[in-house]
Amino acid sequence: MARYQYVKVPGHRHPITLSYEVITKPSDSSLMMVVGVAFCHNKDPFSKEFGRKVADGRREKSPYYVGFAEMDINEQFGKRIVGSIHSWVNSSWKEIIKEI
Repeated sequence: MARYQYVKVPGHRHPITLSYEVITKPSDSSLMMVVGVAFCHNKDPFSKEFGRKVADGRREKSPYYVGFAEMDINEQFGKRIVGSIHSWVNSSWKEIIKEI
């Protein structure tokens, strides 16, 4: 089941919409996700519903596989997921937007 995150990137009015599914267990020290990304241009009106549809389609048809190794399994699983997503977007947003 897909979950969603909205991540603000520098210089853009609207956040990036991410549709993701975690494919590892909470007990694993690594974290692997299948991610789809939608980006709303500054001139367009932001719509969560439309962004989710686009991100879902990209997750299903041309996903990113995002992995993080050797994570602290004592940290809450949800925090690991959200923190990892934000870390990945913050370090990769220029390439992500370029590919969309």
